[in-house]
Amino acid sequence: MEKDPKVLEEKACDFLVEEKYSEAFTFYKRAANAYKGQNKHKQAALCFASAASCWSKKSGEKIFYSAAKAYEQAALEATKTGDLEYASLLYKYAAINYERDRELINFSECFYKFKECYRKFLTYRLLNPKKIKAITKSKEEKGIKGALKRIFTWLGLTFSFLVWGHGERPARTIYSGIFVIILAAIFYSTGHLIKDGQLFQPSFWESLYFSVITFTTVGYGDFTPLGLNKLVATIEAFSGLLIIPIFVIGLSRKYLSM
Repeated sequence: MEKDPKVLEEKACDFLVEEKYSEAFTFYKRAANAYKGQNKHKQAALCFASAASCWSKKSGEKIFYSAAKAYEQAALEATKTGDLEYASLLYKYAAINYERDRELINFSECFYKFKECYRKFLTYRLLNPKKIKAITKSKEEKGIKGALKRIFTWLGLTFSFLVWGHGERPARTIYSGIFVIILAAIFYSTGHLIKDGQLFQPSFWESLYFSVITFTTVGYGDFTPLGLNKLVATIEAFSGLLIIPIFVIGLSRKYLSM
């Protein structure tokens, strides 16, 4: 009977009513692991979340690691169920508790997963809503206003994911910068530049040199863009002004978390 997750969950509820949070935490975790062993991920996610909530409510408790770990396990089970919105919320709570305990590496991972789960949820919400399997009811705005809000949120999260991994993957900023530089160089090599007052079509290596100088906004002035290349140079220079500070911020965040 001790291994029956329903019985364990009922005992946990009884302890919770009596405000015996430590005992409730223990039995919710045991019930969650039992449900997990039966591949009942929905029930496991809810029990892990309840366990985390119990730990957070402990009177005078200053160590949040157990609550964070339980939230993280709940998020993992919610992900297996297919409720990425709920998983995102649970990862957010896990990140908050890890940060309180100064577990910055774990905070970084949970923060990244919090953003990623919500981005994937919005992707399914916009493209394939039937794939969403909700554990809890969503309180999202409906109608055109709600749809536009979801679209712009998805665009922002996708940009954040690609450019710097939501601030937790600064190496992606380097790859983004290299991609912009090479793409711009290809455009330059198909057009024309001006050097010493003479119009010429640059080789790829000359274009790559000009692209690096433009991206870093050094601007030696030995090459001048012409025609459509002026637009490309403008966009590339603006990208450099945006990407380089993002890299510095992302690198600083990771350095501080170490």
